[in-house]
Amino acid sequence: MLKKCLITLPAGFLILFLTHSLPNGSETLAARQFDEAKACFQNQEFFQAQRLANLARINCPASAAPWLLIGHCFYLQGQDQAALYYYSAALKLDPQIGHLPPFLASLRDHSQTPAAALSPKDLASLRRKIGQMIMVSVPGTKLTGQKKAMLNAGWIGGVILFNQNIQTKTQIRDYIRQLQLNAPTPLFVAVDQEGGAVRRFREEQGFQRLPSLAALGQTKNPNLAYRFGLLSGQQLKAVGANLNLAPVVDLEQGSADSIISKYRRSLGSDPELVASLACQIVRGMRAENIIATAKHFPSETESDANPHSQMAVAEAPLSELENRDMVPYRDLIAAGSLDAVMLSHVIYKNVDPYFPASLSSEMIQTYLRQKLGYQGLVISDDLRMNAIKQYYPLEVSVVQAVNAGVDVLLVTDNLERRVMDSLVGAVASGRIPMKTIDEAYDRIMKTKAKYGILALKRVKPAPIRQALLTQPLQAGPFAEATR
Repeated sequence: MLKKCLITLPAGFLILFLTHSLPNGSETLAARQFDEAKACFQNQEFFQAQRLANLARINCPASAAPWLLIGHCFYLQGQDQAALYYYSAALKLDPQIGHLPPFLASLRDHSQTPAAALSPKDLASLRRKIGQMIMVSVPGTKLTGQKKAMLNAGWIGGVILFNQNIQTKTQIRDYIRQLQLNAPTPLFVAVDQEGGAVRRFREEQGFQRLPSLAALGQTKNPNLAYRFGLLSGQQLKAVGANLNLAPVVDLEQGSADSIISKYRRSLGSDPELVASLACQIVRGMRAENIIATAKHFPSETESDANPHSQMAVAEAPLSELENRDMVPYRDLIAAGSLDAVMLSHVIYKNVDPYFPASLSSEMIQTYLRQKLGYQGLVISDDLRMNAIKQYYPLEVSVVQAVNAGVDVLLVTDNLERRVMDSLVGAVASGRIPMKTIDEAYDRIMKTKAKYGILALKRVKPAPIRQALLTQPLQAGPFAEATR
């Protein structure tokens, strides 16, 4: 109701928000972008306004005006937690930013109010639960002191392995063992072992080659699909990994520019065939006690945009999604064959015009959980892809993702402490209900128990220096171009 009321405010009152300009006049690129953003805002084209204001913010980082405009966009969409972040940033750059309209005055005051204090016991419990929700990349082929400290502290619940982590079977087996030995609670150890171009375990490292999903789909052979899943599972099991970010169940849309089509990552264009083969792939992985992950819900092929480089916006009507793209998920869920789903970074305008699926409560809660009846883990795609980080600071995206219903936050680079601090602060201030954290934690622990991960033998890790938990971390470019 609030959102509807605000959006129907008189045009003159909306224009009151937009009296700020960037320095240096209309000749600058940033000023032109900001002027276009204001025009889009006045027309209630909020996503486009956010996109242009973000570009202006990047090109003119000292100006508070773009931050303020983005805050207005989020506020008028009813997304208070995101609005508060941008308002706070605007106020830090210019404490006299005004004209904050009357109905934003309380938010301005609230943005300067410190989070409620937690007792040491409650804080430790909260961090333990949030830690299980954080999945990160790890450095090179050796465990460093900083990452080891984060693992020891329980601030990491899962790791994802990339090509730079893997040299040989023996090396990666030993590395995974070290990772597990340094975590108080056994980890999810994830890889993208899809087959074809997207596979982390390769022949030169001692693994058997997996064909592409496109080649497998052309056979239309469920027995081959089962054997494909079985071999995938055996490869992970042999080195101690336990979570495969596969199979891809995106439907082939016939576009050569799609990141799915380009790398031959789809089983085909027939939703029933894709569902049937995917069920057998999952069955094969489960036979080796490996968690399979269907991705990218609801689809990453409705747009040619590559989420690694930019946000994708799809015009597909809801009926098309339900009758095509969601069919493999519907069938996998109905068969009890799905324990994990990874979300796409695509905005589906006819479902949620404001947020990509990975940050959308409408997509996760309304469609995936309520309409399709899914009860398993929800995993975000990498929140450091440009589709997300160009539009949402990390502190905004992780809070929005958790409130939308994401259980496991995949965040590459060395950013786990920022994720932890953001989520702890959001719970302490009431922006994330404690119930949401508890539900995500319960789903994670039930999944780890189901697959025997919690039963891994533990060795008490060596004591850590607490100073390591407060040292600055160096971000690293771990995200790869074909996930």
